[in-house]
Amino acid sequence: MTERVTQPTLDVLEALLAAEGFETHGWDIIKTTKRAGPTVYKILERLSGGGMLTERWEEVERKPGVPRRRFYKLTPTGVAHARQLLAERRPQTASRWGWLPGGEAHA
Repeated sequence: MTERVTQPTLDVLEALLAAEGFETHGWDIIKTTKRAGPTVYKILERLSGGGMLTERWEEVERKPGVPRRRFYKLTPTGVAHARQLLAERRPQTASRWGWLPGGEAHA
């Protein structure tokens, strides 16, 4: 990610890291970040296109008329880059959660 990193992007990265390696779907990220759906999905699309995320569609239909969910998960490269960005731009948050590069929090 060489372009300008916005606060909404940092919010999405923070939500993805908070999933602790598990997949999460767009609606969860929207609720966690309190950002608008179009904003979150545009960021997820950009992160996925940049190789920072894996994504997959839910395999089974939940209920008739209810669309399948798309699940997202940071790649190992995405985790490292997200930690780096948060360490630079939100050091208190990164330190509190142990999201500093290398996975170590500052004492």
